[in-house]
Amino acid sequence: MWLTPRAALRMDAASILAGCKSRSDFVERAINFYAGYLAAQNHTDFFAQAIAEMVSGAIAGTENRIARLQFKEAVELAKLTRILASMGEVDEESLRQLHIQCVNEVKRINGVIRYEDAVKYQKEE
Repeated sequence: MWLTPRAALRMDAASILAGCKSRSDFVERAINFYAGYLAAQNHTDFFAQAIAEMVSGAIAGTENRIARLQFKEAVELAKLTRILASMGEVDEESLRQLHIQCVNEVKRINGVIRYEDAVKYQKEE
């Protein structure tokens, strides 16, 4: 094995710090350390990729469940809207005011609508 004079000096200084008995002992320890480092890098990359795939799968599953739930809610809302529209005549201005009220209310309550609160609100008007 050939080393530059500078590398040999670094090895001799580091050998003393590492408590090595010879240059061969230091070289063997350095090889083992570096080989372990490389192996750990490969494992880290593998685990990082495996974790990323697992998280992506969980997110995709959650997205699918949310999308199915939103579809069901949209169907129910469409049914309610059709029933209500068939029951009464509402002029454009009242509809516009109702829309503004509902947007403000949903913002205020952060989208959590309870039937009981809606009934109470209607009785107060």
